[in-house]
Amino acid sequence: MDWVRAPASMVVCEEKGTTLRDIVQGIMDGAETPDTVMELLGIEDGDKGAESIPDIMEAFVPLVSAWRNGSCGGGCAGCEGSCGY
Repeated sequence: MDWVRAPASMVVCEEKGTTLRDIVQGIMDGAETPDTVMELLGIEDGDKGAESIPDIMEAFVPLVSAWRNGSCGGGCAGCEGSCGY
């Protein structure tokens, strides 16, 4: 799945009602590992959708880091900035 292009409202963890937006907000709040974001959002290993979190983290941690460091052109919707997404 291309998580960067998925809608923010997409439910990732049905049991907790956690959306992609929630996970990305967790990254914005400082979570840098799947375990950290899962703890922050109250998601457990056995919860349906928890297996997707490492892939989401792999996609978004570099984007958030690029944005914070000013190396992202911004927008991600066709911005063609320097981050490569």
